[in-house]
Amino acid sequence: MSQRTSLLWPGPAFARLWSALHPIARHTSVLAVVACCTLSNASFAAEQTSITLDRPGAGETQLKKGDNVPDEFQRPSLAVNDWQARHLSAPGKDEQWVQIKGKFALVSIPTGTIKELIDKP
Repeated sequence: MSQRTSLLWPGPAFARLWSALHPIARHTSVLAVVACCTLSNASFAAEQTSITLDRPGAGETQLKKGDNVPDEFQRPSLAVNDWQARHLSAPGKDEQWVQIKGKFALVSIPTGTIKELIDKP
């Protein structure tokens, strides 16, 4: 039987080294990887911009990128038409920038989905 090596499993020498490690050392390295992944996800979540809307009858709602805005923010009358002066990117077809509680949201007009959410400078 031939012995194969690959990038994922370097071979029998690595297997002997890994099995020689004390079980605590193996668990510690696994815990270190899990901790790094958890911390990176937590920092990403902390950086995500969101808007809190308190709507009569509906209560408090947290909006973030990917969520749908209430219907009124899909109306052309609420569009931010001077997006260049506010240093916003050009809205695509069937998109518009709207201002919601001190933030700018790029909204898909047909679906109401928030495509981008930026803090107002």
